[in-house]
Amino acid sequence: MEIVDILHDVKNCCQNFLERFSDWAIIIWWATATWKSKLSLLLSDFFPVEIISADSRQIFRWMDIWTDKVPLEYREKIPHYQIDIVDPDETYTAWQWKYDVENEVEEILWHKKHPVIVWWTWLYIDTIYKNFQMPECAPNYEYRDKLQEKENSEPGYVYKLLQKIDPEEAGKLHPNATRYIIRALEIYHETWKTKTELFFHQPVKHPLLMIGLWREKGETNIRINARIKEMLKNWLVDEVKWLLDRWYSSNLQSMQGIWYKEVVGYIHWECDYDTMEELLRKNTHYLAKKQRTWFRRYIAEWKQSPRDNVEYQTYYL
Repeated sequence: MEIVDILHDVKNCCQNFLERFSDWAIIIWWATATWKSKLSLLLSDFFPVEIISADSRQIFRWMDIWTDKVPLEYREKIPHYQIDIVDPDETYTAWQWKYDVENEVEEILWHKKHPVIVWWTWLYIDTIYKNFQMPECAPNYEYRDKLQEKENSEPGYVYKLLQKIDPEEAGKLHPNATRYIIRALEIYHETWKTKTELFFHQPVKHPLLMIGLWREKGETNIRINARIKEMLKNWLVDEVKWLLDRWYSSNLQSMQGIWYKEVVGYIHWECDYDTMEELLRKNTHYLAKKQRTWFRRYIAEWKQSPRDNVEYQTYYL
């Protein structure tokens, strides 16, 4: 299905939604390399919209190439939120994102426009779609370092610990998702309640039109490979070097994301250029697979127990 055909149908869906609700918002979701940002920009030709990035990487300043930010020329025409809001050595939690975005959504609606939230980070989307009640739990770096040190000496330790404390949350996470496992343990350490106990669902605050863009695995991987080559051509390695030269440590949370850690390995002579490029492809394909798995849950929920005031549309590219 071509983007022009999708746009025509989405336009009609939005118009129908507008006739029923005045305070609606759109969430565009699915895996990487599926026209999400392109569709959000095209919608501005038909509706008064402003765009919110749900990407936990685009929040960082000076990290432009690897996060594939919308070019500044478009951001100057259409207001974008949640881009370039913190430095690479700062921490920004999902709780902060939920709090800030809820205020931004209210502001956009107050100006009689509609928020379009463009997905990349599934936890961010869930804070809106499932309207989690989330605790304000500041990072405890001493506790994180203690757990990471234990995990380094005894691989699998933090996952086993989470299985004992919060088996339901552990069942949602891959045993190698160390950062997310440690965060769940940290929440328990700070609040004495599990993440499962604290993160309960509530009705959506505003009607949502959920637009999913599905692209087959083979085509997605072809587009991912092309994007990686384009990023490398556009000085991705130089961007990472620039950050390291300004004493932004490779151990920072912002530098641990996919694409940066592989390039850091190349810069530190841990692998050659071809190996780095292959790792970028392999790890991005795996990420896209995880994204597809996560959002199949949305489709299952849509079919089995759709949420009130949420409309679902899925398009096959």
